[in-house]
Amino acid sequence: MACSIAPGKVILLGEHFVVKGMPAIGAAVTLYARVCVSSGQGRVESRQLGLLLDLSSNTVNDKGLYRVVEELAGRFGLKRDFHATIDSEIPISSGMGSSAAVAVSTTHALLSFAGVEPDKKAVWEVSFEAEKVYHVRPSGVDNTLSTYGGVMVYERGVFNRVKRRWPDDVVIVIADSGIKRSTGSVVADVLNRYDKYSNVMSRIYDAASELVRDALKSIETGDFARLGELMDINHGLLSSIGVSSRVLESIVWAMREAGALGAKISGAGRGGIVIGLVETSKVPSVVEKIKLLGLTPLVVQIDDEGVRRAPDSRTSQG
Repeated sequence: MACSIAPGKVILLGEHFVVKGMPAIGAAVTLYARVCVSSGQGRVESRQLGLLLDLSSNTVNDKGLYRVVEELAGRFGLKRDFHATIDSEIPISSGMGSSAAVAVSTTHALLSFAGVEPDKKAVWEVSFEAEKVYHVRPSGVDNTLSTYGGVMVYERGVFNRVKRRWPDDVVIVIADSGIKRSTGSVVADVLNRYDKYSNVMSRIYDAASELVRDALKSIETGDFARLGELMDINHGLLSSIGVSSRVLESIVWAMREAGALGAKISGAGRGGIVIGLVETSKVPSVVEKIKLLGLTPLVVQIDDEGVRRAPDSRTSQG
């Protein structure tokens, strides 16, 4: 059996503005999609979603994972003698890169099962093919962070790892609003607003770019109080372009009132998750505030490794 894990992600700053070429900062976090592969007849099942693929009966309920299998067959001669089981703790449709983490971990586990040493470049390439199925024109942010881990700045298709000094006593608290939304429709609405008010919106986008560059300096120098304030400002910019909501604002303010250094929407907005930058001493109060809203908080740290064999994984030849 071969088991692999791949992390989910959050956007610390800059979402939406990347569409117009501005930079954004994302981070891989310690929530994982785990995939275990054993001998079988070409089946992929999810503990959360049920049967996704059954190649013996030509059942395809997940076209992205079918693309993964096709790519691995073409590149590495993967046979249909496997049974893959997915177990993901990453909230689905929340903006945390759940589908990318599943594609990344599935690719890694299938390669290991087939006796091929998983090369991260190959894992990235194959998982990106799945992302094309899911999102048509993906940025690559999700599967890049899931494959390589760490904190990265993304600008105009280029990724650079951030040299950071992340203190042990600062974590990220996540609250999933539970509101599902179409990323594509939210992005389209924002772009329509940009076209309608281009003189105003272009200045907001310029401000977002400067904000990210200031945030990079804050991360590199370990000034997380300043980073939190910049996250608050970023949230204000996101609200101004129309992607916040009453529910999201209530979560943001609950985190801030409980002592978070900063809190903001992460992802497309109008639903999905809110993240807070929180000192460990303040985590209990922030967590309690989120629970009072009827939500389940998640406390995570930065994952520096990206995709890898699961700690108790045993690799066998396929």
